[in-house]
Amino acid sequence: MNLNTKEVIYKMLTENTGIHMCDSGGEDGRNWQRNQKKSFKDFNNEPEITKDDDLIYKSLFHHLSNSVEYLPDLTNQLNKWIKKDKYDAFKNPDGRSNSWHDVEDFILEYVYPEQDKVNCTYTYNFDNCLSQDIQFLSCGDMYENNIIALSIHNGADARGGLTDYKFFKIDPDMFYIMDSEYYQDSEVAWILEQNQHGSLEQL
Repeated sequence: MNLNTKEVIYKMLTENTGIHMCDSGGEDGRNWQRNQKKSFKDFNNEPEITKDDDLIYKSLFHHLSNSVEYLPDLTNQLNKWIKKDKYDAFKNPDGRSNSWHDVEDFILEYVYPEQDKVNCTYTYNFDNCLSQDIQFLSCGDMYENNIIALSIHNGADARGGLTDYKFFKIDPDMFYIMDSEYYQDSEVAWILEQNQHGSLEQL
């Protein structure tokens, strides 16, 4: 995993996604507020897996660092596409923004034009062990179409507080391992006990 990808993940985790009525979190209850108190080194050195009684938590920083590769050219293309017809509440209410539906249009036009549907997955909607929720847009077969647009939920309330989308190439066999039951496996549990940082490199 190149350092640039890790740096982008860190910037996303600390991205200020605002304070508004759909994301009540008090003065310090939003993910971005807590994450901004941590350095890149803090994230990089935190355990990959932690246990609290019977609950297992997987660091989102490590999960993404081990399973995705940042695609700067495609992300820059998306941002330029948005800028050409940028949304403005008064001057251009039908314009583009870095939102689910507009990024969906971009994917169908420039990333997977042979597809006719984009799948939107929000981990908040199903059981998982990630330390923070993510939302990602994908198309078709996960192995053939391994490019996704990824957003991190940095707010408090699930209805708001999502970061801007960025494009990544995923390793499907690593990216989709979000189920806590996987880490209950005896072999995995043994490896985690041997490694204070919870590295899964031995698997």
